[in-house]
Amino acid sequence: MESLGSSLPVPNVQELAKENISAVPDRYIRPDREAAIVSGSDGIPNIPVIDFQSLFDGESAPAERERLHRACKEWGLFQ
Repeated sequence: MESLGSSLPVPNVQELAKENISAVPDRYIRPDREAAIVSGSDGIPNIPVIDFQSLFDGESAPAERERLHRACKEWGLFQ
């Protein structure tokens, strides 16, 4: 077995394969847990998406520039 610093000694995969075990060791089994149910997008902020073509389009330019301004101000970045 290999010891990693102060952690518990853990057999590597090759050692487990050599042992020809018939069951997975308990330390490798995670208990069943119900997955969190995420409904809709409530509470998840909208990630800003900037259309660079619209920044230069006559009609939509002012609104897109405002979105760019808000994205930079509130997020510090944009996608």
